[in-house]
Amino acid sequence: MRHILDKDRKKISKEIKQKIEKKLNSKTKNKSRSVVKSFDIRLSIIIEAQQRFESVFYTEINKPWGYNDKRNTFYLFNKFKEDYNKNYKKKLFNLLDLSKSNSLKYTGKERKFPFKQEVFPDESNEGDWYAPPGEEISYSNIKNEKNPYDISYFRKTKIPFFKGPKIEEKFILEKKWDKIYAFGFIYGYIQTYQNFVKNDWVVERKNAQSENVKISFKKKLLAVEGLEGIEFEELYENYIKNNFKLKSKPEDILYNIQKKIHGTNLSILLQTKKENYFTFRKRNFKRTLEYYYEQVGTSEFLGGILRHKSLYLGDSNSGRFYNTVLKTRFDERKKNITGNVYNYEQFLMYTMSIEHYTPLDFDKLGIDEKDIFLRFAINRGKDEFLDFAFKKIFWNLVKE
Repeated sequence: MRHILDKDRKKISKEIKQKIEKKLNSKTKNKSRSVVKSFDIRLSIIIEAQQRFESVFYTEINKPWGYNDKRNTFYLFNKFKEDYNKNYKKKLFNLLDLSKSNSLKYTGKERKFPFKQEVFPDESNEGDWYAPPGEEISYSNIKNEKNPYDISYFRKTKIPFFKGPKIEEKFILEKKWDKIYAFGFIYGYIQTYQNFVKNDWVVERKNAQSENVKISFKKKLLAVEGLEGIEFEELYENYIKNNFKLKSKPEDILYNIQKKIHGTNLSILLQTKKENYFTFRKRNFKRTLEYYYEQVGTSEFLGGILRHKSLYLGDSNSGRFYNTVLKTRFDERKKNITGNVYNYEQFLMYTMSIEHYTPLDFDKLGIDEKDIFLRFAINRGKDEFLDFAFKKIFWNLVKE
């Protein structure tokens, strides 16, 4: 298999760009809109979990305390699913209530296990065989404005579930998008919680001497139609009805969100780019012609605009996207702040980017910016629950 070269990727990007412009400028585009089956939040969850389990198996092979680390991790994984399956509606709503005006933060307390770690006789220091237990994490409202790219960043805002910098809060309030953010965040949080907790996971190692992992779900939850979908609808509608003064019926708000996910020009853009509506941080890529186009993760994208700006900025040296790159670079190089929590301007550029070309113009393509902002909010809700779950389960997270 030949590794893909920049000239190959540029050619592919050009073809995709032309295809997008043709589809979105077509007078008949509205007739072809339908539910996009490739928009699957389960895939996003699996991709992110796979890297973390691979890290566990790598540690088992390469560290003297790897066996204990794997044992600890699988205990915490199974316990997390078991704990949040019991009275899961109540626990889900409690988490959402906490998330509304709190951020995640490590407590400094070590996690406890109901068993002793196993130490095997060896000539080396036996203490090396104990795996670090890791710290507990919980929601906190302690003010922390050091790094907006970190999940522990917190400041009180007028927007439910939004804890970001003042300049971003001001932008959202001026646009009057505060309800879009809250309703989108809740949508992503609930869907992720249900799929993570209620699905039966299969975590398989490819062979005894490899850290490569295959993860799948035994059954498909939250289908577009069916009892699982109805359950999600009831959860979503109940929560927003009980926590917000609504001008519309809760079922109408949910229907409008689902319509914007599956039936807009943004949906067509993402489908043509072969991108999932639900994002992920990063994945292991096969940079070969056999896999000639794979969606990049948000963390890979942020790294790309920091180190290879022409890859995502093209020849552009002015405008909104250029300023996004400039601000991101300034934060990392001058302020020394970086992380995997993206802001809206970065997400906007991520959504509209075509490798090696100037990002697409959403106005010219007839894409409503509010639809992109809704995607941002939904994925921030997804990300926050995954951060909560993964930091409860894994101590040696993949660097992001």
